[in-house]
Amino acid sequence: MKSFRSDIIKQIDTIPEGKIFTFIDLDYPIEKSANVAVILSGLAKGEKLVRVEKGAYYRPKQSSLGLGILPIYQNEQLSYLTRKLDGYLTGTYIYNKMSLTDQVPSVITIAVPQPVRSFKFKKLSVECVKSYVDKFGDENTLYLLRLLDAIKDLKYIPGTTPLQAYNKIFTLHISRLSAINLKKIVSLATNYPPRVRKILSDMLKKNNRFDLSKQLVNTICPTTRFELPYETI
Repeated sequence: MKSFRSDIIKQIDTIPEGKIFTFIDLDYPIEKSANVAVILSGLAKGEKLVRVEKGAYYRPKQSSLGLGILPIYQNEQLSYLTRKLDGYLTGTYIYNKMSLTDQVPSVITIAVPQPVRSFKFKKLSVECVKSYVDKFGDENTLYLLRLLDAIKDLKYIPGTTPLQAYNKIFTLHISRLSAINLKKIVSLATNYPPRVRKILSDMLKKNNRFDLSKQLVNTICPTTRFELPYETI
């Protein structure tokens, strides 16, 4: 048992301070799960670890100014939550980083395949929305999905009008996409509601990508009508 405990502690020591980890981040035989739980609980009682919630811990980092244990940073909390929920960050928090709004959200939004009720995590208020794609892939794919989310939320981005949001999304993002990413965002858009496809098709037309615009238009029922915050070309 002593050598097993030493092995678990060695694994924990390789995890960066402040990074939240769970049982699945450790390598051990499944039948030893109860033993691992006892070890982690003991380390938490001895203040070698900090318990975040059931089954989740992090190695505390001491302040160089003698202020004791530093709290986990918001970015790590968000990273942990997206891993736990198998989702990705979206909503106002992301739209602020994309320069679509200056407002800072009071609620963090996470897009997930199976939404759960809103909840509190530490000092964060978290809401979950349905993701339109189950596999999010790399950071580039996430960026394109967030653009589509912003188009979907055009009416609801705070601190701006739908028209201003439309122009910002086009000018700051869509117009700067490479040919490869334009094709990729069109492919991803087919998973989104018709209104999102319509708005993106108009942006593509504005960007002189008539071929991709038509490709999206062909996925929309011809009799569908949309209330749009801009004049179509």
